[in-house]
Amino acid sequence: MDKETEINICALGDGFVKGVGDSKNLGWTGRLIADVTQEHGLVNYYNLGIPKETSLDVAKRVKELVPRMKKGADNRLILSFGVEDTLQVDHKSIVSNQDSVNALEHLIAQTRRHVKLIMVGLPPVYDPQRNTKVRRLNGLYRDLCSKNHVAFIDLFHALTDNVEYKRDLATGDKIHPHDVGYDKIFDLVSNDRSWWFG
Repeated sequence: MDKETEINICALGDGFVKGVGDSKNLGWTGRLIADVTQEHGLVNYYNLGIPKETSLDVAKRVKELVPRMKKGADNRLILSFGVEDTLQVDHKSIVSNQDSVNALEHLIAQTRRHVKLIMVGLPPVYDPQRNTKVRRLNGLYRDLCSKNHVAFIDLFHALTDNVEYKRDLATGDKIHPHDVGYDKIFDLVSNDRSWWFG
């Protein structure tokens, strides 16, 4: 196996990682890997995104990384989740901000010694009221990553006033984008200075 194929990249998260709503069935993570493959050669890529999972659900799946992250290999992990936590039931988020932050902190503690780690923050949704919750949690995640010296890519502030992204959200479930939106997320991540292959 040559050097390039010894790079293992896992994307662990929710429906945005999976690419819900994307006609190409790639999402932004699939677009990233296609770009990496074209520019740098083959990598081992594992999409571990599950729709409708909260941060608590994602944190419970950390052991899924073990067989995919071989000891001695160049192991890299993309984390991205949190929007599902802001779903309101009886005027309360289904996961408290503190529990959400604790879940991310657990994942960072469990993985940072073994992998190169990037956290991709929460994208905005269509509902302005829910976006207040999304913005708050995104900020808490950003602060935690900064405290732990983990790269954080902020999607929320880059997309919240983007007309094309909003229009893309409006044509679907108003949470996940379609092709245009995933293209924009891909552009933001791939052009961020913390992206490994930039």
